[in-house]
Amino acid sequence: MTHPSVAPVRFAVAAFDALAAQVALLDRHGEIMAVNAAWRAFAQENGGADSVGANYLALCDATCGEDRENAAQMAAGIRAVLSGEEALFELEYPCHSPAEQRYFMVRVTAFTQDGLRYAVVAHENITRRKLAELEIVRLNRTLEERVEARTRELELSQAILARQNAELEDRNQALAQFAYVASHDLQEPLRTLGAYADILRHRYAGRQLDDRADTYLMHIAEQVFRARQLVRDILTLSNVAAQPPMKVLDLGALADEVGRSLPWPEGAQSSRAELPRVRANAAQVRQLLTNLLGNAIKFRSDRPLRVHLDGHAEGAWVHFTLRDNGIGIAPKHAEQVFVMFQRLHSRTLTGGNGIGLAVCRKVVERHGGRIWIDPEQEAGIAVHFTLPAASGPVSSE
Repeated sequence: MTHPSVAPVRFAVAAFDALAAQVALLDRHGEIMAVNAAWRAFAQENGGADSVGANYLALCDATCGEDRENAAQMAAGIRAVLSGEEALFELEYPCHSPAEQRYFMVRVTAFTQDGLRYAVVAHENITRRKLAELEIVRLNRTLEERVEARTRELELSQAILARQNAELEDRNQALAQFAYVASHDLQEPLRTLGAYADILRHRYAGRQLDDRADTYLMHIAEQVFRARQLVRDILTLSNVAAQPPMKVLDLGALADEVGRSLPWPEGAQSSRAELPRVRANAAQVRQLLTNLLGNAIKFRSDRPLRVHLDGHAEGAWVHFTLRDNGIGIAPKHAEQVFVMFQRLHSRTLTGGNGIGLAVCRKVVERHGGRIWIDPEQEAGIAVHFTLPAASGPVSSE
């Protein structure tokens, strides 16, 4: 029968050998007094002995090569724990084999027995955790490198875009200045050409000139008038400033003012709803309404003309709709009409140069909005456009 005091000792030895960590007990001089089964197995696998009786501090001090620095830290830590300077020492270190990467953590603690101080040195294999940490570090580093590279690309792209925008703005300003100057310079020779054509037609009609010559002179006068109108349209387009001064406007009152200035046909009816206020440039919006209402008059049908303007707030914008019962357009041409010099009808029927809606689009886009057409074949067309909504006092302009 086993004495009761013997069982705990036997169990303690068995538990010592059952530990997964490689554990050694050192005396106060650093000599290895005992090791567990895991320590012995690791020593055998790596071509060594269990080292019982050897001085662990001396083994650490004698280590050379790549492991020298870690061995020196380990020896210093064991000495600090044995001397009572430190209660615990921990160190993570690599311990690679020819076949695999391995990482360990050494943990050193002290205990006192019979008045003497001893150290417990436990080496735990942390390879799985360490490799996972290293992979996270690698992925973070890769991510940081990608972020840095992407940041550099964005900065370069932004610099290129800023330069291109500056160049485009310079070109736009130069083009606008050119259009403005050219328009003014073209006015004079066109006026002169038209004046001389009129002189020839009136002074020599029925005498030196026959009917064919009169027809030719009439065509010259018509084309001069068209060219002058084209120059004025280009000048109007060039005058749509990129960043016009904005004010709070009563668009309904402005629409009434524009309507009174237009040549409405007999029987025409123009109406509007109560319209929300907008923040916009009065001169440009006046041009916008003039062109849209002018198109309704120009492209009317045989029935009496009906035009209605309404609008409602949509968040930070006001959505306006101008409807008429004119001749309308085919759905496939709803976008084409906003392109400069694009015409869907004969010039002899409607006149104009196909630039009016291009000016409308430029005005609306200068205000950050958009403009589009919703064709309604049975009832003309509906032109939609948005302008920034506004609050505050209405401009007196």
